[in-house]
Amino acid sequence: MLQKNEAILLNEIIEKIYIMADYRQMRITLLEMLDTLIPYQQASFYLASKEKEHRLADPVGKGIPQSELQRYIDEYEDKDYTRWIFMSGKTMVYRETDLFPDRVRQDNAYYKDIYLPAKIYYSAQMSIARGDTFLGIISLYRNKGQGDFTDNELFLLELLKDHLDNRANIEWEKEKNELTNIRNKVNFDAYHFVEQYGLTTREVEVLGLLFAGIPNSTICDTLVISPNTLKKHALSIYKKLGINNRWELINILNHQR
Repeated sequence: MLQKNEAILLNEIIEKIYIMADYRQMRITLLEMLDTLIPYQQASFYLASKEKEHRLADPVGKGIPQSELQRYIDEYEDKDYTRWIFMSGKTMVYRETDLFPDRVRQDNAYYKDIYLPAKIYYSAQMSIARGDTFLGIISLYRNKGQGDFTDNELFLLELLKDHLDNRANIEWEKEKNELTNIRNKVNFDAYHFVEQYGLTTREVEVLGLLFAGIPNSTICDTLVISPNTLKKHALSIYKKLGINNRWELINILNHQR
């Protein structure tokens, strides 16, 4: 039976899930509000990578530095013994201790490298998926003194999972539609660069404007980004395409025609 304060907070969280336009900020707000509903020490919310299948990307967290969130992707994702569960393409909520005995967890290198230094002992996770497509993973962590996540707390996460699944799917479809719109607006095969080189939707936008010979200042104004952000996007595009500058980029366009 839900307590009155739990029901009120749940409704507030569900409202935020749907009305906050900025998906990244919504995820940050969600973690902050969850801490009131289900107290934790640390939390993270990763999305499925659109560049590499069965990989994570674009993390946000609470109580975890951004550098550590990225370090997980770079160094520890393959070592995570819970990875096979959240990559299964099923939306589910679970406690780590329901899946692995303490002895198995504590003997694992991932547990020793990640959990022990952060004084983490317990975790609860929500895997988000739609139609067998993995979309994201929320992880809540506690130290030993806080105790494991209760059945009631897992139930509260269960009440949120369909809403998070819906919002994640909306964002996934939105990005696919944005890519289609870009393809219709610019004179190059956007899908070729996504499929062959793994460019993100934003990078395809930048690429189209670079191909069109638009000045950097105009690109920044058009996309509402800073020159430094544009530079980062351009360098990422060059790296993925195996080139070094804009002149080589134009040569690629000429060969496309």
